[in-house]
Amino acid sequence: MKQELVRIMSIDGIEQPGILSTPKDDTDKIIIHVHGLNGNFYENRFLDTLAKTYTDKGYAFLTFNNRGSDFIKELLKENDYTIIGGCLERFKDCILDIEGVINWVKERKYKEIILEGHSYGCNKVLYYYYNKKDASIKKIILLAPCDIPSEVKKFLNKEEYNIAKEEATRLVREGKENELVDFSVMANGKIAAGTYYYDFLPGGENDFIRYAEGANSKSEILNNIDIPVFVIFGTLDECVLTQPIDVVKQYLNNNISKCYLQVIECANHSYKGKYQELENILKNII
Repeated sequence: MKQELVRIMSIDGIEQPGILSTPKDDTDKIIIHVHGLNGNFYENRFLDTLAKTYTDKGYAFLTFNNRGSDFIKELLKENDYTIIGGCLERFKDCILDIEGVINWVKERKYKEIILEGHSYGCNKVLYYYYNKKDASIKKIILLAPCDIPSEVKKFLNKEEYNIAKEEATRLVREGKENELVDFSVMANGKIAAGTYYYDFLPGGENDFIRYAEGANSKSEILNNIDIPVFVIFGTLDECVLTQPIDVVKQYLNNNISKCYLQVIECANHSYKGKYQELENILKNII
């Protein structure tokens, strides 16, 4: 396996650094990994497992920082800087990030693409494919897909949730979307009012994985994903399992027409201690 530090531009000019891992022999197949909320291209240790597994199977593997990396950070934009990060990003802008990466891999002559997301990244790759239906994307891999509004309700107490909702709503109405409100789900305890209002409350842009509505509820976006989708999560994943595991499994199978679901016993949200099990599943997928 060879690895290269790369710099990729989003459609609106934000620089997205990442690592491209390539197999020994040339390939025109690549897996693009989209990290989760406040994540980055290197922190999760299971990324090492993914890079080895995929390159051993003859695929290139690209993991990169999108505009939602870390909490609040300075990102290069053309010849200047912009402040974004997970506390300030808008979910809908994931299309600008992922399309920039898709264009970049096509320029490098990759023809067969698998989109992979972890956690919040699952919502992003599904949203991208639903909106673009790019024929070069052959499969989607979802590592721990979450019902975002339900996850927020689970990890905030009722008082925190209501205060954040009221404050964010007020600030958005006053045109102050970038002002920060208290939000203890974030490690630094803050989130932009606009980010919370548009993307973390029910009915937001990313509210299309809805375990809370029950196993038989329908999602327009999920029902319009027409390529194979491989889902992997663990029995100890509190971010995914905001509802009983059987409800989550049935919901995904009912909404995704070509859904292939695997559950890893005793795996948490980052698959800690279960990398071998994850590797074994991924080998069969690709």
